[in-house]
Amino acid sequence: MNKGEETREMIIKRSAELFNTLGYNGCSLNEIMEATQLKKGGIYNHFKNKDDIALAAFEYSYSEVLKRFKHYLSKESTSYNKILAIIEVFYSFGANPVVSGGCPIFNTAIDATDVHPELRKRAQDGINTLVKYVEIKIEEGKIEGEFRNSAKAPEFALLLVSTLEGALMISRVNDNTKALRTAADLMKTYLKQNILK
Repeated sequence: MNKGEETREMIIKRSAELFNTLGYNGCSLNEIMEATQLKKGGIYNHFKNKDDIALAAFEYSYSEVLKRFKHYLSKESTSYNKILAIIEVFYSFGANPVVSGGCPIFNTAIDATDVHPELRKRAQDGINTLVKYVEIKIEEGKIEGEFRNSAKAPEFALLLVSTLEGALMISRVNDNTKALRTAADLMKTYLKQNILK
């Protein structure tokens, strides 16, 4: 990686934390300059504008989220264990976030809804991809005989992701993982009682 690529990567990583903590509107170019120790020209050598930085920062944050999911999921072979792994990944986000400030998908979805349509779209795609993945695992588990044929994959997937995202937000507000642990345990119980054969 050459010096220019290293500088661009450093801007993205430091901006990702700022955007995830402060939000799109709350993060100014001056704060990015302070975090990177670069002048405006040094930043604009690599990015057209703040929007360009925000999009690159979200892509970086999202890729870090995906890495965490892939790491946990790669260790599991059954649909049931993969769903348990997803639950534990969410818990890990509370105890050890991939980017300071909480879940970048949730934060971006809330923050960018009205002010940045492209960021909103990317956050929407990220959350919908996760919901769809859970749906697919439920359907695969039904085919493999792990899960009940009556299990409603779309409903469970939405329940799982929305419960854990909400608990992640509550845990962040309260600065502890209690709500997240409770939600994770409840979702495991729900999975055993209502989905597992």
